[in-house]
Amino acid sequence: MLSIITPVLNGSIYIESTIISIKKLSIPYEHIIVDGGSTDSTLEIINKYPHVILISQVEKLGMYHAIDLGINKAKGEILTWVNSDDKIIAFGYERMYKEIIDNKLDLVFSNGTHHFIDDYKYKIVTSLPFARYFLKEGIFPFVQPSSLFSKKGYEKVGGLNYKDFKIIGDRDLFQKMAFDNTLQMKYIPVFSSVFLRYQESLLYRNLDLLKEEHAFTIKTNVSLFNRGIYHLFRLVKNNYWKLKNK
Repeated sequence: MLSIITPVLNGSIYIESTIISIKKLSIPYEHIIVDGGSTDSTLEIINKYPHVILISQVEKLGMYHAIDLGINKAKGEILTWVNSDDKIIAFGYERMYKEIIDNKLDLVFSNGTHHFIDDYKYKIVTSLPFARYFLKEGIFPFVQPSSLFSKKGYEKVGGLNYKDFKIIGDRDLFQKMAFDNTLQMKYIPVFSSVFLRYQESLLYRNLDLLKEEHAFTIKTNVSLFNRGIYHLFRLVKNNYWKLKNK
């Protein structure tokens, strides 16, 4: 089974879209929402969906602590988290789930789309093969909601470090997985998420904190060579998908 965790705090604007997108899945799954003390209509919206498992975050220790709480309650052997302002693409998730189960993998990742709601535009974000290499070099080669990982792999690397990270705990988690060569990972060439980008999002409101947290990651000093290779790969892949979908 796939366990999907959604951390939320006053997410009434987008949370229903997130729930509905996940509800389209035809694979065995559970959706666990961890609420950090919402005071808007978030809980009222969640309670409309009896299949959702709702957990309250008593200790206010941030988003990654909330995700870790959900993972600790999860029954699935495969995990991911989807933020309360993101949506999944069911077909892509089903493909990733089949791959990670059939091949006994620890991390699968795929392509995503950034939705810039302030600018009314979408941008393709293709993931890159050779993820282990790029992660070790300090480059995050995929978008987090377009990934699934095994509970075994999560526990083996110590899970999310919610004490040191409030913004880029995903980068830290996947870097730790990349440095463990016993964990198997694979790129799946499908689109599986829509990641919202807007000025009031958690990321944009904490750009200074994001820079500070880079000091806690395993490696952040990306060489010009690796940065060039990364951007070249992504340019070629983005153009491929644009031509394919014309």
